[in-house]
Amino acid sequence: MTTADLYMRLSDARLEEALDGREAKLRAMAAELGWTVHRVITENDLTSGNADGSLRPASAFKRQKITLPDGSIGLRTVRPGFRSMLNDLTSGRADAILAEDLDRLLRQPRDGEDLLDAVELSRASARSLSGSLTLTDGGTDAERFTARIMAAVANKFSADTARRVAAARERLTGQSWHGGQRPYGYRHDPDAPKYHKRLFVNEDEAAVFKAAAADILDRDISLRAIARDLRDQGVPAATGVQWAASTLRDVLLKPTVAGLAAYKGELRPGPWPAILERDVWERLRDKLTDPGRQTNKANAPRWLVSKFARCGVCGCTLHVTAGGQRPPAYSGDECNHVSRNARFVDDYIARIVVARLSQPDAADLLRPPPRPGVDTVKLRAEARKLRARKAAQVRLHAAGDLDDADLAAGLREFRTRLVKIDAQLAASDQPDPLAEFRDNPAAVVWESLTLPRKRAVAQVLIESITILPTRKGRRAFDPDSVAVTWRGQGASSAAS
Repeated sequence: MTTADLYMRLSDARLEEALDGREAKLRAMAAELGWTVHRVITENDLTSGNADGSLRPASAFKRQKITLPDGSIGLRTVRPGFRSMLNDLTSGRADAILAEDLDRLLRQPRDGEDLLDAVELSRASARSLSGSLTLTDGGTDAERFTARIMAAVANKFSADTARRVAAARERLTGQSWHGGQRPYGYRHDPDAPKYHKRLFVNEDEAAVFKAAAADILDRDISLRAIARDLRDQGVPAATGVQWAASTLRDVLLKPTVAGLAAYKGELRPGPWPAILERDVWERLRDKLTDPGRQTNKANAPRWLVSKFARCGVCGCTLHVTAGGQRPPAYSGDECNHVSRNARFVDDYIARIVVARLSQPDAADLLRPPPRPGVDTVKLRAEARKLRARKAAQVRLHAAGDLDDADLAAGLREFRTRLVKIDAQLAASDQPDPLAEFRDNPAAVVWESLTLPRKRAVAQVLIESITILPTRKGRRAFDPDSVAVTWRGQGASSAAS
């Protein structure tokens, strides 16, 4: 009895009928042919196929650069289901293939040849519901000739479609949203004309963008800490999945958030409002894409002064530990000199920070930092052009079109100008970590902050926290055992 693999590829779930109905049609035809179904292979963009949980494309036309078994580089469609189906034929696990149409099965002549080889070697058969694919017991010369023609036709159709889509995207860039998954921070305008799609700002999601940008630029809070806080608050990403540092980085780097549309490296104003000012977004992009940027791979701290407070005996860094019936306590990474209830310490630090920000002289702390009057947008654009020209000179030198002396002179000139630009940008990009406290009650603002932002505020105000040993047998929390040194004021144990 002939056993067959049924193959389905769904490239767009929004436009095609449900998989259940399609599978039923394939099973009905298999029954008519007298074939027993070995297994159903489904490749579609509903299947999570990537490590980050994103959806896997199921294109039979688009090729990817891959390393072949012999070590060489080639272009191939990447469809594990299709390859496993061919393996079923060559291993004898299946004797036939049944698909809906040849262009659902393949759209690359190379894939067509792989199919023909597998069918011929195994003396298998292949059919389609539409009649576009017929191979019988390895395939006759006429059947193989027809299959090759149909594969070329399917390839030409896909190439023409890709060309028209690319031309339309280029023509409409800056005039219309290109469609697809909505960008985080926005919602679609359902009444917009077909080729002039607009986006409206989703205020709740826009607030996430603005807070994340301020946290990264003004408070030096990590992506990992921000993502964890969004997960703790139950804030979902645009696709409904939980936030991760990589997901947050990706959405922050999209030019859409600055009201820009990108096409082949060129940025144009888009027909939607910006959530972040362009200068703010460019600062954010430059920081997140800086090759020298230090990223913290460790877990984000879950306590206010963890990894900041120090032991009063040996000076080692303190972190929070918990075990058995004992409450979480600050203890040393390398010693056991002190152990202090973590909640009591954090509550105490929170109280004195709020008290410090509520004092009359706090106006000096909350004054916006001076920002030199420089055109940062122009400077960043000049820096990008200089780096592009620098890379072009290196390529010319590698090709033998530029001698060593000219290369050295050009690189020296580029470096000198880039150092000046970086210095001007660094002076202009001074952080403003206490901005939310300006003209607002300190206690109210503090309670509204996330833990990473509270940690950042505490570290702006406090130079050091030292936890001292207490007398043996003392059970009550002793504020005097927590020595705080305020920046610019010296040591004290309270906000006095």
